[in-house]
Amino acid sequence: MNSVQEMQLKDLMRKNTLMFITILVSTVAGLGLAIVQQNTFSTYIYSADVLSLVVLYFLFQRILKKPTVLPYVMIAVIYLFSIISVVFDDSSVRLMLILLFLTVFSAVHLNIKIFLQGYLLGLIVLFINHFTATADKELIQGLLSTYLLVYVLIGIIFFVIIRLSENQKKNVRTFLLELEENSNQKEQQKAYLEEKVASILSNMETINEQFQKNVYAQKEMAYAINEISAGSQSQSEQIVGISQNTNETKNNMEEVYTDSIKLYEGSNEIKSNAEDGQDKVNNLTENIHHLQTIIQSLSQSFTVLTEKISETNQFADTIRDITEQTNLLALNASIEAARAGEAGKGFAVVAEEIRKLADVTGQTTQKITQNLSELNSSNKEAIEKMEQSGETIEVSVASTKEVSGYFNTMTETLKMLNKGLEGFTHLSQQVQGQSNEVENSTNDLAAIIQEASASLEQMSATVDGLTNSNENLSELLNETVQEVIKMNKQSVN
Repeated sequence: MNSVQEMQLKDLMRKNTLMFITILVSTVAGLGLAIVQQNTFSTYIYSADVLSLVVLYFLFQRILKKPTVLPYVMIAVIYLFSIISVVFDDSSVRLMLILLFLTVFSAVHLNIKIFLQGYLLGLIVLFINHFTATADKELIQGLLSTYLLVYVLIGIIFFVIIRLSENQKKNVRTFLLELEENSNQKEQQKAYLEEKVASILSNMETINEQFQKNVYAQKEMAYAINEISAGSQSQSEQIVGISQNTNETKNNMEEVYTDSIKLYEGSNEIKSNAEDGQDKVNNLTENIHHLQTIIQSLSQSFTVLTEKISETNQFADTIRDITEQTNLLALNASIEAARAGEAGKGFAVVAEEIRKLADVTGQTTQKITQNLSELNSSNKEAIEKMEQSGETIEVSVASTKEVSGYFNTMTETLKMLNKGLEGFTHLSQQVQGQSNEVENSTNDLAAIIQEASASLEQMSATVDGLTNSNENLSELLNETVQEVIKMNKQSVN
């Protein structure tokens, strides 16, 4: 609800209160008069009227919050009790005067509708009073035309006054609405201006704080730049030392690269020799295996020969037995030939020859036995030596295998060493190239750091100048903030 409507509502409620008090005072006065005159009916009518007015006022004005309805209800109730008084009591000139008062009473609000309601109800009560008059009938009828003229003139006057008042109220209301609208616009403009001033003030305070921070940061930056500049000079000197160390490292890497090439070539030569030695060891191993096979075959042959010699020895024993038997038979034949005399001479010769043959056979058998014994001894020695040779060959084979394993291990190790030396050679070459690049980069970095040191010194001077400018600007901004605060306080006041 706007202020104009609030003012209208307050004015309506004040007028309702004024109407209520006025009519209540008038009704209470009438009640007092009726009591003094001991008019019982009027006393009841005025009492009911007072009670109704009080109930209606508090019901519509206080409880229901319907102040716009209250005037219509109050006027209707007042005229209703007037009609009841006229109808059930008696008509009187006094009532005609009361109707004039009620006409004025209906115009209190200066509302045409309320006035017309009271004015028309007054006419109705006037005519009822005229037609129901008994005691003062002639007087009432004689005064009717004059009363009507006065009543009409009063109605016209109040109608004109109310119309003028309504026009004036409309003009006042329009003026108040325009004034309220202008006031609202000014309030909005004031609020907008205060908001903008507060926003500007907040922004300026923020800017001021940021300037203070920037000034502090620039001081820190200037200090850091000085530190960086000093550090850059120190780094430049260190870079020069690093460059010298890098140059020495480069020379050392060149020597390492040369030595690694020599080691790589020597490793290749050792690797080739180890591979040749491994091939020879492998050939020797194969030959020893072949010799071991031959010796095993010879051992088997000597074993067979030993068996044959043993069997031949048995044959020699058999021949010796046969020789002994032959000698014995030759002896017996000689004895029998001697007994035969001349007839046995030829048989004696044969027996002699057989004996000689037996002797030769015995001698030969003895030599064969002796040879076989010697051969058997030699065969045993040969078998023992073959066994010793077999064991030696087995040991040699095991040693050869072990040596071959050593050669294999050495070959693998040399291969790994060769690969390592090859990688080391490539790595040395790469490190040498990187050392050259590091040397060039170090020289370039030293030059860049020197240029950066010079730039940092220039930047430090620039930051110092910028810091001084920001300090001056911060002071001006602080003064501006204080002025804006004062202006804002003045505008609020």
